[in-house]
Amino acid sequence: MRRFTTLTLIAVALTIGGCEAVVMGAAAPGIIKQKRVNLLNASYAAVEILVQKSGKDISTLTPVAVDDLTEMVDMDAQHPKANPKVGRVLSSQMRERFVQLGYTVLDQTTYKPSSSYAQVSGSYRIKDGTMDVLLNMVDKTSGKIVATHSYSLPVTYDIKKYMTQDANSLPALPPLL
Repeated sequence: MRRFTTLTLIAVALTIGGCEAVVMGAAAPGIIKQKRVNLLNASYAAVEILVQKSGKDISTLTPVAVDDLTEMVDMDAQHPKANPKVGRVLSSQMRERFVQLGYTVLDQTTYKPSSSYAQVSGSYRIKDGTMDVLLNMVDKTSGKIVATHSYSLPVTYDIKKYMTQDANSLPALPPLL
Protein backbone atom coordinates (compact mmCIF):
# COMPACT_ATOMS: atom_id res chain seq x y z
CA MET A 1 0.00 0.00 0.00
CA ARG A 2 2.81 2.40 0.88
CA ARG A 3 4.49 1.75 -2.49
CA PHE A 4 1.21 2.44 -4.32
CA THR A 5 0.74 5.70 -2.42
CA THR A 6 4.30 6.81 -3.18
CA LEU A 7 3.96 5.99 -6.87
CA THR A 8 0.61 7.80 -7.02
CA LEU A 9 2.10 10.92 -5.42
CA ILE A 10 5.00 10.90 -7.84
CA ALA A 11 2.68 10.48 -10.84
CA VAL A 12 0.44 13.33 -9.68
CA ALA A 13 3.42 15.59 -8.99
CA LEU A 14 4.85 15.00 -12.45
CA THR A 15 1.59 15.98 -14.13
CA ILE A 16 1.30 19.30 -12.33
CA GLY A 17 3.78 21.09 -14.57
CA GLY A 18 5.97 23.81 -13.05
CA CYS A 19 5.08 22.86 -9.50
CA GLU A 20 6.57 19.37 -9.27
CA ALA A 21 9.73 20.57 -7.56
CA VAL A 22 7.69 22.28 -4.87
CA VAL A 23 5.31 19.33 -4.45
CA MET A 24 8.10 16.78 -4.30
CA GLY A 25 10.21 18.95 -2.02
CA ALA A 26 13.02 18.69 -4.56
CA ALA A 27 15.22 21.51 -5.76
CA ALA A 28 13.88 23.51 -8.68
CA PRO A 29 16.92 22.84 -10.93
CA GLY A 30 15.36 19.47 -11.75
CA ILE A 31 12.80 21.25 -13.88
CA ILE A 32 15.46 22.85 -16.03
CA LYS A 33 17.25 19.54 -16.67
CA GLN A 34 14.20 17.91 -18.26
CA LYS A 35 14.34 17.27 -22.00
CA ARG A 36 10.86 18.65 -22.66
CA VAL A 37 11.00 21.81 -20.57
CA ASN A 38 8.97 24.86 -21.50
CA LEU A 39 9.94 28.46 -21.01
CA LEU A 40 7.31 29.18 -18.34
CA ASN A 41 8.44 26.31 -16.10
CA ALA A 42 12.08 27.36 -16.50
CA SER A 43 11.30 31.01 -15.64
CA TYR A 44 9.28 29.98 -12.58
CA ALA A 45 12.05 27.63 -11.42
CA ALA A 46 14.65 30.38 -11.88
CA VAL A 47 12.67 32.73 -9.61
CA GLU A 48 12.31 30.01 -6.99
CA ILE A 49 16.06 29.42 -7.07
CA LEU A 50 16.81 33.16 -6.74
CA VAL A 51 14.44 33.35 -3.77
CA GLN A 52 16.12 30.34 -2.14
CA LYS A 53 19.63 31.70 -2.73
CA SER A 54 18.78 35.18 -1.46
CA GLY A 55 17.82 33.66 1.88
CA LYS A 56 16.99 36.26 4.51
CA ASP A 57 18.45 39.14 2.48
CA ILE A 58 15.24 39.53 0.46
CA SER A 59 11.83 38.75 1.94
CA THR A 60 8.30 39.11 0.64
CA LEU A 61 8.29 42.51 2.37
CA THR A 62 10.97 43.75 -0.04
CA PRO A 63 9.57 45.05 -3.34
CA VAL A 64 11.17 43.48 -6.41
CA ALA A 65 11.90 45.10 -9.77
CA VAL A 66 12.51 42.71 -12.67
CA ASP A 67 14.26 44.25 -15.67
CA ASP A 68 13.79 42.89 -19.17
CA LEU A 69 16.64 40.52 -19.93
CA THR A 70 19.07 41.63 -22.61
CA GLU A 71 20.32 39.39 -25.36
CA MET A 72 24.01 38.87 -25.91
CA VAL A 73 23.94 38.61 -29.70
CA ASP A 74 26.27 36.01 -31.20
CA MET A 75 28.45 38.15 -33.45
CA ASP A 76 30.13 35.03 -34.89
CA ALA A 77 26.88 34.03 -36.58
CA GLN A 78 26.45 34.71 -40.28
CA HIS A 79 23.42 36.91 -39.68
CA PRO A 80 23.39 38.07 -36.04
CA LYS A 81 19.87 38.98 -35.03
CA ALA A 82 18.59 40.15 -31.66
CA ASN A 83 15.42 38.66 -30.21
CA PRO A 84 14.33 41.23 -27.60
CA LYS A 85 10.90 39.61 -27.37
CA VAL A 86 12.50 36.57 -25.70
CA GLY A 87 13.93 38.80 -22.94
CA ARG A 88 10.58 40.51 -22.42
CA VAL A 89 8.80 37.16 -22.18
CA LEU A 90 11.33 35.79 -19.67
CA SER A 91 11.09 38.85 -17.42
CA SER A 92 7.30 38.91 -17.65
CA GLN A 93 7.13 35.28 -16.57
CA MET A 94 9.52 35.98 -13.69
CA ARG A 95 7.40 38.95 -12.54
CA GLU A 96 4.36 36.70 -12.58
CA ARG A 97 6.09 34.09 -10.42
CA PHE A 98 7.31 36.66 -7.89
CA VAL A 99 3.69 37.86 -7.51
CA GLN A 100 2.49 34.27 -7.06
CA LEU A 101 5.07 33.83 -4.30
CA GLY A 102 3.74 36.88 -2.44
CA TYR A 103 6.25 39.56 -3.48
CA THR A 104 5.32 43.08 -4.50
CA VAL A 105 6.62 43.54 -8.02
CA LEU A 106 7.40 47.11 -9.01
CA ASP A 107 6.37 48.44 -12.38
CA GLN A 108 9.50 49.04 -14.46
CA THR A 109 8.51 52.59 -15.30
CA THR A 110 7.56 53.73 -11.79
CA TYR A 111 10.15 52.41 -9.34
CA LYS A 112 12.44 55.01 -7.90
CA PRO A 113 16.16 54.36 -7.58
CA SER A 114 16.24 55.90 -4.11
CA SER A 115 13.71 53.51 -2.57
CA SER A 116 14.54 50.18 -0.93
CA TYR A 117 13.98 47.25 -3.28
CA ALA A 118 15.59 44.23 -4.89
CA GLN A 119 16.40 44.29 -8.57
CA VAL A 120 16.57 41.25 -10.83
CA SER A 121 18.44 41.71 -14.09
CA GLY A 122 20.21 39.47 -16.51
CA SER A 123 21.06 38.42 -20.00
CA TYR A 124 20.63 35.49 -22.32
CA ARG A 125 22.43 34.14 -25.35
CA ILE A 126 21.06 31.89 -28.05
CA LYS A 127 23.69 29.85 -29.85
CA ASP A 128 23.90 26.41 -31.43
CA GLY A 129 20.39 25.37 -30.39
CA THR A 130 20.86 26.39 -26.74
CA MET A 131 19.70 29.39 -24.75
CA ASP A 132 21.97 30.32 -21.85
CA VAL A 133 20.45 32.60 -19.19
CA LEU A 134 22.30 34.49 -16.44
CA LEU A 135 20.35 36.20 -13.64
CA ASN A 136 21.42 38.48 -10.78
CA MET A 137 19.42 39.69 -7.78
CA VAL A 138 20.77 42.83 -6.11
CA ASP A 139 19.68 44.44 -2.85
CA LYS A 140 19.56 48.04 -4.07
CA THR A 141 19.77 49.40 -0.50
CA SER A 142 23.19 47.87 0.15
CA GLY A 143 24.26 47.26 -3.45
CA LYS A 144 25.01 43.65 -2.50
CA ILE A 145 24.44 40.85 -5.01
CA VAL A 146 22.29 38.49 -2.96
CA ALA A 147 21.72 35.77 -5.56
CA THR A 148 22.88 34.69 -8.99
CA HIS A 149 21.63 31.89 -11.16
CA SER A 150 22.50 30.63 -14.61
CA TYR A 151 20.94 27.86 -16.64
CA SER A 152 20.72 26.53 -20.17
CA LEU A 153 17.72 25.39 -22.15
CA PRO A 154 17.43 23.70 -25.51
CA VAL A 155 15.87 26.05 -28.05
CA THR A 156 12.54 24.30 -28.45
CA TYR A 157 9.40 25.32 -30.29
CA ASP A 158 8.31 27.15 -27.13
CA ILE A 159 11.33 29.46 -27.38
CA LYS A 160 11.42 29.67 -31.19
CA LYS A 161 7.91 31.07 -31.29
CA TYR A 162 9.22 34.22 -29.57
CA MET A 163 12.22 34.46 -31.89
CA THR A 164 10.24 34.81 -35.10
CA GLN A 165 8.29 37.77 -36.37
CA ASP A 166 5.30 35.62 -37.25
CA ALA A 167 4.48 32.65 -35.03
CA ASN A 168 2.17 31.36 -37.78
CA SER A 169 5.21 30.74 -39.98
CA LEU A 170 6.45 27.98 -37.69
CA PRO A 171 5.62 24.38 -38.57
CA ALA A 172 2.85 22.71 -36.61
CA LEU A 173 3.90 20.63 -33.63
CA PRO A 174 3.44 16.89 -33.87
CA PRO A 175 0.68 15.54 -31.64
CA LEU A 176 1.72 14.40 -28.16
CA LEU A 177 1.22 10.72 -27.50
